Amino acid sequence: MPTSEKRLIKIMKALADGTRLQLFREIATRKQMTCTEVGELSHLAQPTVSHHLKQLVDAGLLNAEKDGRFVSLSVNKEIVEELAVFVKLLMDTKQ
Repeated sequence: MPTSEKRLIKIMKALADGTRLQLFREIATRKQMTCTEVGELSHLAQPTVSHHLKQLVDAGLLNAEKDGRFVSLSVNKEIVEELAVFVKLLMDTKQ
């Protein structure tokens, strides 16, 4: 399986979880959030939030930049654009 397919599978698996999709959508809407802000917004336990955010970061969907004690999260636009191209190609394929 080509690397790009493996990466797409990892991205889709990360977004397949409802909680992660909700967190991702919220971060995308706000452009940037800290892990603390995500935790406060989600009302989930801190370890649960960390687990979900790690999955999104590991899939490449989020950028995580450490700023002192805080980690700032933002959407990795390149990966989202790559996913959008993939979906568009699926939609354009004639059956």
